[in-house]
Amino acid sequence: MSCSQLARVTEYIEAYLDDDVTLLRLARVAGVSASHLRALFKQSVGVPVHMYVVQRRVERARTLLLRGELPASQIALEAGFSHQTHMARCMRRVLGVTPASFVRSRADSGAT
Repeated sequence: MSCSQLARVTEYIEAYLDDDVTLLRLARVAGVSASHLRALFKQSVGVPVHMYVVQRRVERARTLLLRGELPASQIALEAGFSHQTHMARCMRRVLGVTPASFVRSRADSGAT
């Protein structure tokens, strides 16, 4: 995958993270077939496209949780998850903690 293709795909993911980011849309952005994108992306980034999108969503949710301005249900939607339970499952898988335990640990450490 060329640097410009990868940049276009990752920029698209960031811009539309709260939307339905499909492999077909990303393939169109890169100008390749979906199967070709799947192989090229994993080769270039080291993780499958879907896992990369989930990781970016978890990171966005983590950032929003740290701000403490929105309820978890709203954070889930703004980070691109279908619902709060989906966000919690993905955060536990990627970070090893649930949103509630993450917020609690940040509060206990005095960090904001």
